[in-house]
Amino acid sequence: MLRVSLISIFCFLSIHLHGQSKEGKTSLSPFLVFDSYYSFIGNKSADVWGFRGGVKYNEKWKFGIGYNFISSDIIENKILPSDEIPFAKNDTVKAQLFFRYYPVMVEYIHYDKGPWQISTPLQIGYGQSYFQYFGKDDSKRRIFKKGVVASQLGVNAQYKIVKWIGITSGVGYRIMLVNNKEIDAKMNSPIFALGIKIYLSEVVKSIKGE
Repeated sequence: MLRVSLISIFCFLSIHLHGQSKEGKTSLSPFLVFDSYYSFIGNKSADVWGFRGGVKYNEKWKFGIGYNFISSDIIENKILPSDEIPFAKNDTVKAQLFFRYYPVMVEYIHYDKGPWQISTPLQIGYGQSYFQYFGKDDSKRRIFKKGVVASQLGVNAQYKIVKWIGITSGVGYRIMLVNNKEIDAKMNSPIFALGIKIYLSEVVKSIKGE
């Protein structure tokens, strides 16, 4: 439902957020990308899922916001804080590490010709990292949850497969500007990205029969 709503919003914006100045030099158009990243936490893999959406300005800049959710393979035995013990089966539990954040982004497009596009994105986002375990009633419980600030810089390339859809890939590096002191695992990591891009302006043109 969330993805359907986002696509509907961006289709609406593609109709109303496409402008040009009197000099013919200014244009705005929306974009929406669903992301899949491969990274590490410590020496273990940590897959990243999410999306980015916003506005493309003058075919050279992108400004937007997004959501990233990281699921790690890190599972540790954790001694619970005293206020958490009533909800758990034992005072020590097996818990899995998670990390989610909401980045704001700016991206500069260096090359855009034919089906190819190459750009440099910068993201900075606020979120939370925590461990998660299952309580007495098998509900998900979060412990050691703290706020974090993550930054990410890289190089992206995209290729338009068909008129409406393309693929994106890239490499970069994640640096934690503010980390969770309750978690010892190293969060800084190289990132390998793979995503799907929906060319909303082309979708709208097809709907309108252009």
